[in-house]
Amino acid sequence: MSGELEPGDQLPSISALTEEYGISPMTARAAIKELSNAGLVVVRQGQGVFVLEGAAAKTELTIGDLSELFQQLSAAVEQLTERVTAIEANLSDQQSEYESPARKRDR
Repeated sequence: MSGELEPGDQLPSISALTEEYGISPMTARAAIKELSNAGLVVVRQGQGVFVLEGAAAKTELTIGDLSELFQQLSAAVEQLTERVTAIEANLSDQQSEYESPARKRDR
């Protein structure tokens, strides 16, 4: 939308986006998916992500809006990561409780 990328231009890679914006790869992928769902970019498997013709006219999003979206997605990913870590720890604890004493000695 800023004109930095023209229709047909390729977006930076996931690794470049994560480095430039200090976000996780999952957040970068989610943002690209949002751009794709909005009809602003096309993802070509094995080639990259490209700006679509008329993308700037399709939305009134600003760079600030995209930055906020990145921050929201990053926070959501962080919360989910914490939840998964807690669930995995809980499952590990439960598994340890149910192991037989003989199996524990064999370790």
